Amino acid sequence: MNQSDILTRARSEKSDEMEIWVRDQSIRWTYLTMVIVAALFAALRASQGLPTMDLCVTVCASVAVGQFYRAIRLKERSYATIGAISLLLAAIALIRFCMGH
Repeated sequence: MNQSDILTRARSEKSDEMEIWVRDQSIRWTYLTMVIVAALFAALRASQGLPTMDLCVTVCASVAVGQFYRAIRLKERSYATIGAISLLLAAIALIRFCMGH
């Protein structure tokens, strides 16, 4: 394969490395923002004596789904481990929420 074939093939590909990188970075910022905002709301709600476990369930379940998706697509055990831990935390928080905490 010569240089012109490689260039032609690269130009014809629909996915751009920059788009993929930007998508990945946006997902990271989304996770970070979700966790920070949920923590702020949890602190505000806790200061008023309101339950906060629903926010924990939401964040942990969202992180678990994202990590399990990565684990399946990339076949990386570390993502599955993080997903399992997040799912366990979500289950504990859900039980606590149902108990009125």
